[in-house]
Amino acid sequence: MPATDTINELRKRFKPEAARNLNATYLINVKGQGGGAWLTKINDGACDIVEATPNTPADCSISIDIDDLEAILTGRMAAMTAALSGVLQIDGELGLAMQLVPIFFDGTN
Repeated sequence: MPATDTINELRKRFKPEAARNLNATYLINVKGQGGGAWLTKINDGACDIVEATPNTPADCSISIDIDDLEAILTGRMAAMTAALSGVLQIDGELGLAMQLVPIFFDGTN
């Protein structure tokens, strides 16, 4: 699955109520064939995801292989497990990255 499809899936999954009182930018680097970089801006219940370059400044940068991202989105891998095991590389505050779980994954993945 191309990274653009997985990013579109994240757009569909966004839960505004879980993102209230959060103002942060996340750079999501998807590695592998069909990968890319996206800047995710969350501002008090609103979300904007736009294409970016891998060096775009953000509060938190997350890098993941396209296959691992697909595994998270399909429920074959828990987002929290991916983060804690190093499958998801986080540059910045871990707590800020963990806030994405309930926003995009219902807190169950």
